[in-house]
Amino acid sequence: MIYYVLPGIGMYGGIKKAFQCADILNDCNIVTTVATPGGESPGWFATRSPVINRADLDVRCEASDTVLFSWPPDADFVAGLAAETKVVHMQGANTRADEVLMDHSGEFHFISHGLHMSLKLLEHGLIAPYVPNSISPIFRYSEEPKIRNSLAYMPRKGGERIVKELKNNLTWSLQWREIHNLTEEQVAKILKTSDIFLAISAREAFGLPPLEAMSAMCCVVGYPGDGGLEFMHHGETAHVVANNDLEALLQALDFVITHPQYRDSLRLGGFEYSAYYTREREQNHLLRALELLQL
Repeated sequence: MIYYVLPGIGMYGGIKKAFQCADILNDCNIVTTVATPGGESPGWFATRSPVINRADLDVRCEASDTVLFSWPPDADFVAGLAAETKVVHMQGANTRADEVLMDHSGEFHFISHGLHMSLKLLEHGLIAPYVPNSISPIFRYSEEPKIRNSLAYMPRKGGERIVKELKNNLTWSLQWREIHNLTEEQVAKILKTSDIFLAISAREAFGLPPLEAMSAMCCVVGYPGDGGLEFMHHGETAHVVANNDLEALLQALDFVITHPQYRDSLRLGGFEYSAYYTREREQNHLLRALELLQL
């Protein structure tokens, strides 16, 4: 039995990715149960995996089981469980808590859901098989009409301040489309009808939203965060701006808006490249990663 321990079911990419991994394993007949506080299931995306109360793991968990977790503060809880095999499913590697976990990692195995995380772990002398992300088919563009000069964005991780500055300084008439506290289906609908996606979080780990926006045929403009350069290739799939360079972001938006051929080139390049991030590829790598750890 595999248990995946989570701190909650809030609207965070790491929560969705954990459930997606559990779904993949269950689809491959590797029984995987997600353990959340109170045994709650998320309501903002679909999942097929069973859920239990994490408080019950002290009794349910056996030495032959495997426990996965992503959130560094859960390390002590997981360390106290009976399972002999404990795996950090690395989804960040960009906080102080991640650094501490990597430096005190003797009892944990690692797998990584992002190339930059595998490289970061190598700096700490840790080997973590790389598992590529996948994009839910719900985001794949299918000829929905685009609203010209519409701009989708997520006002998280400091994004509100950036959006305010952009609105105050851009002279173009844009339709600003905020994505916040929405279901996966609602987000996909906005992205598939938006012209541009603004990536404004310099603190993203992998940064799945820009990749989902590429799949939805948006022109992606903005910051790569820590791991976005895996798929944000400047001039090919996105217009990349150095993290936290607001002046460059203003100039980039102005350039993209005034050069529709370039905008459409990025849109097509991103759409094509995003097709590489399939569920099948993610599944194959996840199974291989667990096999390499001899699980």
